[in-house]
Amino acid sequence: MNAPENYAAYNERRDDEIDLRDIALAIYTGWKWIAASIIFCALLGILYIYVISTPTYSTDISYSATTGGLNVLNSMPGTNYSESQALEEFSQRLSSYESFKSFHEENPDVINSITQDDLDSDSQIRSFFFDRFNINTPGDNETSRTLSLQYTEKTDGPKVLNEYFIWTEGMYAKTLVDRATRTVEDAIDRNRAKMDAHLRSHQDDISARIERLKEDDRIRIAELEDRLKAEKQSVIYSRAERIRILENAEQIASRLGIEKPTTPRDLGRQTQDRDVIYAEINSQGGLPLYFMGTETLRAEREVMEQNLEEDAKTAEIRNIESQLQQLRNNRTIEAIAERENQTPFIEEYNNLRSQNEILSASIVSPDEVDVVSAVNWAYQPNGPDSPKSSLIIALSLVLGGMLGVILVFVSNFISSIKRYNRQQ
Repeated sequence: MNAPENYAAYNERRDDEIDLRDIALAIYTGWKWIAASIIFCALLGILYIYVISTPTYSTDISYSATTGGLNVLNSMPGTNYSESQALEEFSQRLSSYESFKSFHEENPDVINSITQDDLDSDSQIRSFFFDRFNINTPGDNETSRTLSLQYTEKTDGPKVLNEYFIWTEGMYAKTLVDRATRTVEDAIDRNRAKMDAHLRSHQDDISARIERLKEDDRIRIAELEDRLKAEKQSVIYSRAERIRILENAEQIASRLGIEKPTTPRDLGRQTQDRDVIYAEINSQGGLPLYFMGTETLRAEREVMEQNLEEDAKTAEIRNIESQLQQLRNNRTIEAIAERENQTPFIEEYNNLRSQNEILSASIVSPDEVDVVSAVNWAYQPNGPDSPKSSLIIALSLVLGGMLGVILVFVSNFISSIKRYNRQQ
């Protein structure tokens, strides 16, 4: 009789709705479970924060193109970099693994001391770079860029980032200067090749000019020698003609019996008509030679016959000999042949040399190039990015409370099953 009554009561109780008072009573009576669960989860969160997890930090450096920083570089001939072009190429170098690897290879002790890890293998360096470095992609209106680094407590992240930025900027400035310098040096080499060509051409021209001058001198000397010979022969002919005239005058004087120099008046008084003739002779150029007498004419003739072949020094002969002396000692040829350096006389050569001097003076040093400027240097943040202590503790408390409530409900459920089994 009792069983059916209990069963009916149970069925009646089972069909009733959930009583919130029972839930609240269950939570109240199981507060110890809930508190223990919260404390346990909180301890787990604290253990994770301070023991299990590794705090990670992040820092970044923002930079932009330096206004006018490339003016000195662009002053070099053949070089023209825009600020945006240089900024883009610099950003590519910053985000390049090969660039960071070179930085590590040049500064292994610095990097290892900063990171407190031995980045010896290529895989370690690669993992460090790709896992921790990141460079942002700027928007349309952004003029600056940001390079960020995630790191642990073992690493001085700001120092790594700043050192890498400074090293990359220096290497990129050196690369730009090397490119421009190669361009200038190529131009200088081309000018030098042209200078050598002009020098060889000038030397050939000088040789040809000397040969032309020598040939002209030889022709002129031959012509003057012919003139000198003809002039000397003309003098001999003149002397021979003078001898013939003297011989004729001597014969006339001999026939007239004139031995000493005399005048018509001394020969005897003449008629008036002969005086007129003599007067006319005198007016036409003087007395005839036979008035000089046979002795004088003979003496002059003999002297001229003795000196017939001797060289004469007439004005024309002296002029010709002077010209011959000048041609045989051509100072122009001597001056050209004695030049130790032909370059001062080559205008194109000197122009190219001046260009090379200007090109050499235009070469700049990397210190004069300022590609980018750091807007904000990397600095040590106030706290780690992860783990978030407050968030983890809050989640631990929430999860602990939820776990405690679940344990209370499970405990009550098990207790109710046991009561039901005893009732049955």
